[in-house]
Amino acid sequence: MLALIALLIIAILAGALFWYRRWQAARPATKPLPAPAPAGRELPAKYGKDEVVLMVKDPYWLYAYWELSDAKKEELKRRFGPGAWEKSRPLLRVYDLTSQPYDFLQAPFFEIAITDMADNWYIHTGKPSSTFCVDLGRWFPEYGFVTIARSNIVTTPADKPSSVIDPLWPPLEACWQALERYGKARGFSSPQLVKTQK
Repeated sequence: MLALIALLIIAILAGALFWYRRWQAARPATKPLPAPAPAGRELPAKYGKDEVVLMVKDPYWLYAYWELSDAKKEELKRRFGPGAWEKSRPLLRVYDLTSQPYDFLQAPFFEIAITDMADNWYIHTGKPSSTFCVDLGRWFPEYGFVTIARSNIVTTPADKPSSVIDPLWPPLEACWQALERYGKARGFSSPQLVKTQK
């Protein structure tokens, strides 16, 4: 009887081993690679808009990027004559609107000479907590500065901790002073402080 049980166990194990090897052979050795995603559309190099976008990099620097359409260049040639684009030079005019909000005629400004190939620029202002706007334009010898596009208005952050104190979050010194006022709290544990306040 023992021999019959041993023979039955061996037969079951052999059958399981045979089934396992057939199962291993039937399935592929590695998973097939997923089909490549269909080729999506590339982002266009230009969008055909006349636009200047101004962003704050940190308290001392701004970043501007822009695009000018060919239609805008043709419009300038029609307004100022053939060869106007070649005779003029590109400029960024940076307005400091901190003390003169939205008054571009009275606001102080400085200019940055750029190249025709540039489509972005880092601008050093050196003025934290200030408001700026940028005009992209061209300097014509006969007409002066002509604005082509104006950016959004941005404000640089402060370069120091805020002087505004939230009443719900007092500075650490104020917390210690409050503790000292409530029963000379030096050396007391939290439960003792609660007892002294009652």
